[in-house]
Amino acid sequence: MQAFLALFQFLAFDAVWASAVAGGAGGWPWLGTLPAILLLGLHLFLSRAVLWAELRLVLAVAVFGILLETGFMGAGLLTFAGSPVLGFLPPIWVWALWLGFASLPNGSLTWLQGRTGLQMLLGLIFGPLAYWTGAKMGAATMPGTGALVIIGLAWALAFPVIMMLAATISPRPRAATVDLDHVAVDRLRSK
Repeated sequence: MQAFLALFQFLAFDAVWASAVAGGAGGWPWLGTLPAILLLGLHLFLSRAVLWAELRLVLAVAVFGILLETGFMGAGLLTFAGSPVLGFLPPIWVWALWLGFASLPNGSLTWLQGRTGLQMLLGLIFGPLAYWTGAKMGAATMPGTGALVIIGLAWALAFPVIMMLAATISPRPRAATVDLDHVAVDRLRSK
């Protein structure tokens, strides 16, 4: 059941991402907001036993993400489609992305807890891939390949920070994995 929920949440976030980016690119910045709120609501419902800790985590991840995006904008690495909030913060559809993403560290990405090297690798690869895809969809513009390299390096550091926030603010046990070496040894001992 846990694996099904993790897969569902990951796919639901993909739908949130696609609707927010399409809304940003198409001039409908609020399009991604409702799916993000629904996903976040579902995550908080499933996390109701630790609701206050999870709310603090969502707030911390969302603020971290908005600051990260603001830094990218300020450094000239990208320009988002849509009106900036307060003239310098990312548009509302980017906020929706971060609200949806904030549900993942203690949701479908729990299995990554304690695996910093893998977190860095995934951030390095999938961080810039998401921005590149969003830019191809018309939701952002970037000055060139150098921007993607810098964004990738930033995400290689940012993703472990996000997972550390999850482990610190709203800790959850890491998803169970099977240690095949111990299983084989246990089977030999029992024979």
